[in-house]
Amino acid sequence: MNTAAVIIYIATASLFGIVIYNILKSIEYATCIIRHQIPFVPSSRILRRAVVTVINKYYPGMKSACDIGAGYGGMARTIARRCDMDVTAVENMPITYFILKITNLFARPRLNVVRMDAFKYIKSGERFDIGIAYLGPGTNDRLADLLDNFSVLITLDAPISTLCPTRVINPGRGFTRYGGKKFPHRLFIYERAAAKTGYLAAAALPQDFQSGNLQRTAI
Repeated sequence: MNTAAVIIYIATASLFGIVIYNILKSIEYATCIIRHQIPFVPSSRILRRAVVTVINKYYPGMKSACDIGAGYGGMARTIARRCDMDVTAVENMPITYFILKITNLFARPRLNVVRMDAFKYIKSGERFDIGIAYLGPGTNDRLADLLDNFSVLITLDAPISTLCPTRVINPGRGFTRYGGKKFPHRLFIYERAAAKTGYLAAAALPQDFQSGNLQRTAI
């Protein structure tokens, strides 16, 4: 087999693999819509860097973390590597989980990878020092009842509308789209002890908080 034939073979096989992957991801995406779940959104490098900085600055003594809806595991691996923490990555979508499982074979340190609905997993009694959730508006609200399972809970880009965050971090740039709307990159941090002092309805929050036009908090 000559060089040209090998190149054509590799290119054809790669193209076929890409087509199959896109078909499977489209099915997975459709499943999310049918189940009223937020489709997987990869975390940006900006958000990963911000989360790592916050953990190392404000919570250096904490040892365990849970990435709630871990996707391909980029955020979880970054935390495990740069924060010296034991990290559990929970993902329920089959294709995404499969890729997460494969990439975890080459990760150092390795993650504890779990395939399960993240909310059911946490409700089963699992407890962690820190929880990280990149689930989107509305879905994040379901985490309010699970705050007892974490010392600190960090939601990305969308707040828990029934809780007042301990602090809000603005990484400085970037945004995520949910339902066609832009949500500027923000870290909403909820400390269990502080949050238990009272719940706030969304209407009681400052206007800037509701609109997403938050003042920058230095990391």
